[in-house]
Amino acid sequence: MLGLDFELDGSENDFYLKDEYSATVNVFLHFTVLGIIALATGRPFLFPSLGPSAYLIATGEQPRAEGAYHVIGGHTVAVVGGLIAYALVGNQASSYVVFARPDPAFSVEIVYLWASATLAMMLTTTTMLLTKTNHAAACATTLIIALGLMGGLADSAVIVVAVAVLWYLHDRVISPLAQRFGFVPRDARAE
Repeated sequence: MLGLDFELDGSENDFYLKDEYSATVNVFLHFTVLGIIALATGRPFLFPSLGPSAYLIATGEQPRAEGAYHVIGGHTVAVVGGLIAYALVGNQASSYVVFARPDPAFSVEIVYLWASATLAMMLTTTTMLLTKTNHAAACATTLIIALGLMGGLADSAVIVVAVAVLWYLHDRVISPLAQRFGFVPRDARAE
């Protein structure tokens, strides 16, 4: 791999510019494409739990996180868990509305959100372990839905499609180009 060798305090160090910034370029490309899709469709193709998935994929920090089965499967499990929990106990409450009120303390809506979030996490955790679709970033997805921040079948489908686009773009376009041009990040934990 190409690097820039330099000396600092008399010792030789390798500074791999390509390694240090390739993950940043990957994330830029991921979110640029998803942002364009969001702009063109008017649908929420950008949402918080996409960030941790993009990070794991772009950095190669967790090799298992890069597989379609884990990334797409984990988020799909999370969407279903969130939808079930919200339908059963969410009672149409939304964190946006509840916590925007002047004094939400001891509100029954908080109890609904608490129950929905807890049930969603239980369903998602158990199902991901049973199906071996372990993808921790998907736990944020289940909370997004269980807390009424995004929901319904249309938003749920957008979440799964966005995650699939993220994985496909990385696996089929960005990663092959990175391999070809030597722009591959090292595992940050291996340092």
